[in-house]
Amino acid sequence: MIKNKYLLTMKSHWFVNQVTYKAILKTLPMLTEYHEKRGVERMPKTPIHNHVKKIFPDIYRAPLFRRQWCNLLCKQLDVFKKEGVFEVNPNEDELRQIPEILLQDHMPEVYENLWYFVRTILNPIFIAIYQRNCADISSIQIANYNIKEKQQGAWHHDESADISVVVPLNTGSYKGGGTEFYDYGVLKPLPTGHGLIFPSFTNTHRGLPVEQGDRYLLVFWLHDKSRIKTLA
Repeated sequence: MIKNKYLLTMKSHWFVNQVTYKAILKTLPMLTEYHEKRGVERMPKTPIHNHVKKIFPDIYRAPLFRRQWCNLLCKQLDVFKKEGVFEVNPNEDELRQIPEILLQDHMPEVYENLWYFVRTILNPIFIAIYQRNCADISSIQIANYNIKEKQQGAWHHDESADISVVVPLNTGSYKGGGTEFYDYGVLKPLPTGHGLIFPSFTNTHRGLPVEQGDRYLLVFWLHDKSRIKTLA
């Protein structure tokens, strides 16, 4: 158990998908050059573009986390579930409430690592595919779909964020699931550790029914604080 906690909270990039990590390192100089030209030229195809795949307009998937790290996280989530740590957000309407854990409250060391992950891995991906920064955190949480408490989600958009990233942590250990986008159709569950990336406010979506087991999702709601300051 001590070893698992150490691996979950280790300050390194070991938990990141290594193919994606290496592509990011090769991409960063190109993003720097793009910024220096202040948008006069188009974003060139970068190494990370070879690993981020477009599913629907403005909606992408990418391998983000190592399966080993996801498995370790799920073991801790099973403990939390037995202890009754998962709770719904009372500020959301009942149809859209999902048992969840806020990582900042319950796993602060993991949250700290993921804060760094947002800035060093996710944000370069956002710049490459959307040509925008989005490195400020509204929330990082774990959602739990299951037959007893929350079998499926209702239609919604993520109004607390500019960009959402949803990562399945245990694909294959439950039956059913997946995501449906209102304008585009159904997407089957992605492999464990692969992220679904999409603009939050413009994509109405819902989680599809879980038929058996627990579906754990790591959910990032992200925004650009500088844009909000400008609007204010």
